[in-house]
Amino acid sequence: LILAGPELPAQHWCAMECYTWFAVGGRIEDVEVAIVGADAGNISTVVSAFDAFHVMYSLSDGDSAARRRLMAATELAGIAAFNMTLRRLVPRVKEAADRLAAELGALCGQPITFADGGAPAGVGRVK
Repeated sequence: LILAGPELPAQHWCAMECYTWFAVGGRIEDVEVAIVGADAGNISTVVSAFDAFHVMYSLSDGDSAARRRLMAATELAGIAAFNMTLRRLVPRVKEAADRLAAELGALCGQPITFADGGAPAGVGRVK
């Protein structure tokens, strides 16, 4: 279970946990995503954060020993492999966004439709 909020991909440690899941044989079919900390107005932020993930933009604690170990592990994995692993989660994040949009639409009594104009597919916008 991945509790996905807008900041999860920006945190290097969280991204490393997702990478490690796949590196040790985890399967995308076994991944469940729940979007947290989002409402109809910012579901797209969560999807976009995963879709645009790049490890060079992820955050770690300053110049600590833990940060150096995370960077070394990321370099061993390979930057491109690390980035692609996180992007493999995008379809699951979009599915979670679709579910959340449907739930929010039902709660507020307004359908949440899919955004036009270049927004990621499956991202809800209240009309």
